Amino acid sequence: MTVIPSSSSATPPVVDFGLESGLNTQQIIQAELQPYQQPETNLQTEQTTLNTHVTEYQTINSDLMALKTDASNLSVMSGWNARQATSSDSTILTASADPGTPAGSLQLVVKQLATASSLVSSGTVTSTSQIVDTNPSLLVSQAAALGFSSLASGTGLTLGSHTVAVTQSSEAASTTGTVALGSQTSGIVITAGTNDSLSVTVNGTAYNLTIAPSAAGGDSGTALLTAVQNAISTAGASGVLQAGYDANGNLVLSTTAQGSSQSLQVTGGDALGTLGLSTMAGAATGVDGVVSVDGTSNTLTTVTAGAPVTLNGAGGAQITGTIEAASAQGQVNSSLLTAGSITATNVSTGNGSLSDIVANVNSADLGVTASAVQTGTNQYLFQLSSSSTGTSSAVTMDTSAFAGSSLGAMNVASVGKNAVVLVGGTGGYAFQSQTDTVSGLLPGLTVNLVAASANPVTVNVAPDAGAATSAVKNLVDDANTVLSDIQTNAGYNAQTKTAGPLMGSAVLQTVTDEVQSIIASVSGSSSLGNALNIGISLNSGQVDFNQSTFAAAFAKNPSQVAAMFTQDGTFTPSSPTYTGEVSLSFAGDTTKAGAYDVQISRSAAQATDTGAVLGAGTVGAAEQLTVSTGSDSAQYSTTSGESLTSVAAGLNAAFASAGMSVSA
Repeated sequence: MTVIPSSSSATPPVVDFGLESGLNTQQIIQAELQPYQQPETNLQTEQTTLNTHVTEYQTINSDLMALKTDASNLSVMSGWNARQATSSDSTILTASADPGTPAGSLQLVVKQLATASSLVSSGTVTSTSQIVDTNPSLLVSQAAALGFSSLASGTGLTLGSHTVAVTQSSEAASTTGTVALGSQTSGIVITAGTNDSLSVTVNGTAYNLTIAPSAAGGDSGTALLTAVQNAISTAGASGVLQAGYDANGNLVLSTTAQGSSQSLQVTGGDALGTLGLSTMAGAATGVDGVVSVDGTSNTLTTVTAGAPVTLNGAGGAQITGTIEAASAQGQVNSSLLTAGSITATNVSTGNGSLSDIVANVNSADLGVTASAVQTGTNQYLFQLSSSSTGTSSAVTMDTSAFAGSSLGAMNVASVGKNAVVLVGGTGGYAFQSQTDTVSGLLPGLTVNLVAASANPVTVNVAPDAGAATSAVKNLVDDANTVLSDIQTNAGYNAQTKTAGPLMGSAVLQTVTDEVQSIIASVSGSSSLGNALNIGISLNSGQVDFNQSTFAAAFAKNPSQVAAMFTQDGTFTPSSPTYTGEVSLSFAGDTTKAGAYDVQISRSAAQATDTGAVLGAGTVGAAEQLTVSTGSDSAQYSTTSGESLTSVAAGLNAAFASAGMSVSA
């Protein structure tokens, strides 16, 4: 034993028994340190406890995020913009509506459905292996949209795809009256020697027209048009001059052919005032049709319905074609060649047999279907059908390609037609669509035509009660999920006499109170009062939702039901003058309630540029037009004598190509 003396006689000595004492020195030290380690131990215990509850808290957090998403969707008007479109006769048409489609109704008469075009051979062959074409290729296209009834491969045209584009629409030389004669049913009186003469010069040749006197009571607009057409025929001008009405019912005189080679001048006559015409200081000229083949431009100074044309392509290649017999629009001054672009594909005929031609056309994926149709024992005809419908889908090919075989000439079996609906009923305006799916009648409304009918069908567009009910049900369901999971994890189960792992959490109790309070106090800016009036109530800690009550309230007053959930406000104009011109769009979560003064110092306006008035309605000299907006620009080159209508169409095509939101 060792005794260590103290420095002070008053302090007892420290005695160290050492290893020989038999005491557990390490245990004594740990016991001495334990009081100092307890805070750390407590923290570790608390951390372990919290870690065991992470999953429960994460579950409740996920529940709350889902509830927040539902509430956010319903808090803005876009969440209530779902629309339901119904048809009074689904055997005639059905309808669907995008969110935000204006509510209301339309009466529609389905005058005709869209049809596809097809060509069929006039004769048959006894076997599909029979040789029907000795030419090495067959040009197939859908060029009717441009104004061609047929296109055929010519000298040097390679196999494969070729781009045929009308870069400038053709136009006739024409003049239009200023009196809507077509809208008059009677009372137009033509008297011999008083107002029956009209003098015109067409392509340099003068013609004097004499209009037959009116019948008793005067002529209708239709009778007067017939009288003018008869006068043209009697004067010997029917081959060069035609008459008709435009969309406004005004009389139109135009050359039968189109292009810059055509000219028309009204020089006099005592019928000018009756017809709404006036003498012209100079002759109006037509507009050339410009057609390109693989980028090589062809200017057609004379464009005649039903006439053949030869179009030159790159490297001396040629395509031959035929102009449509009549304009697609059916108006005397409409374009025979219409601006646009198509792809014509020169398909190999293989060994020239019917089976090879059918297989090669179908494998080229041209938007048309070739078929060898068996009409009897050892009898096969050739059919070429468009895979789409409408006037722009008409199939074009060399109709004489098989004339050297027993298949004979190709004839039109069916004409591609647009679907036509009369908007407003039997007396409404005609709306056309290339397919039986019609859009554009109302923003966001799509109508699917099923059958033609002479009787009107009513399409109703209204707020979608089903979608609104579903959205609110999702909110209620997610609120109940939050409340149920909190009860499971923080409540007490009286049946099993067990407490949830988070029982006693003040945070979760606060969440429960807030969720129940918010659901119970739903009212927004609505005049409907509290949530009970739309089928929402609290019951034993859960939220009940009566869908029938909600649907009935929504059907009766959808805007006020929506107002119970949306952030809303009112706008009061300072003067009745501004009523309806400004409205409140949206208030965010952080917007404080109260009144705000808003002053509009200037309204937004489109940028516009207006050119000079051209008396003749045509461009005097060729020039290049450049239009810029921001960093984008588009160019269009006009030609001498080009009409303003053609210039506008050319500019709009250039704008579309450049991706510019500009229109001429």
